[in-house]
Amino acid sequence: MPPKPGPAAPLPHRPPLLPAVLFAIASGSWFFWELRAQAAFDAGTTSYDWKIESLSDLGVDYRQVHPLKHYNVTSHRHGSQNFNFLQAGVCFGLAQLILLFATTKNRATQNNALLLRNLRLLLTALYAGSMLLIARIHGGPREKFWKIIGWHWMGFGTAAVAGNLNSLLAAAVPTVGVTFEAHAVYRAFSAVLGMAGLYSLWRFQNLGEWHYQTELGLWQRGMVYPVLAWEAMTAVALVAANVSGGGGGGGGGAGKAKRT
Repeated sequence: MPPKPGPAAPLPHRPPLLPAVLFAIASGSWFFWELRAQAAFDAGTTSYDWKIESLSDLGVDYRQVHPLKHYNVTSHRHGSQNFNFLQAGVCFGLAQLILLFATTKNRATQNNALLLRNLRLLLTALYAGSMLLIARIHGGPREKFWKIIGWHWMGFGTAAVAGNLNSLLAAAVPTVGVTFEAHAVYRAFSAVLGMAGLYSLWRFQNLGEWHYQTELGLWQRGMVYPVLAWEAMTAVALVAANVSGGGGGGGGGAGKAKRT
């Protein structure tokens, strides 16, 4: 009798496209909303300097004395920047949830996959929650007087740590179930972006005494922009994985023929 055919090879698993859309929205729309807020920022007699002016000042919803230059400044489109913080946190959170659960649902018996997923879910919750906190509690003199400004800075610090550690984790342990995360180029860029974000956080925390030339904006943006760049890169990788026919799943071939 002819040998019985072995089990068919599993089809490549295509990663979902919705996370790519959400990552693209989070990273792409950020710059639209930030530039919109910058365009209506009244910086007194000087033009807007993104190295000096912080993201925090763009979100302050009242006229304030500039913490570095000591004259009145107003962010007339503070709502745009605060919405920006909100959309960045929500889109990142939803994209990560969908991606992590979709790419590990067939690997539930593998402890390493579950551990990695849970770690990245924790980082996702911290990042999303921190961005919401930044949007709700501003970084101006009123919050300093009320003694709640520490929540604002804690939000920025936590978002920087969580978002950039997620990038490093994607680089170091690509076991979530999608092939593109194991690609050397993707892992290398994830590592570089994660380290750049954490380095910017370190620089921000060690600026010393602030003065009118302190580059608050440069290093604060350096904490956030690498996360946005990682999201954009991941969105492209997800689309490419779908176009190429799959982003993960096991290989395998026909089983050995049995003799009767």
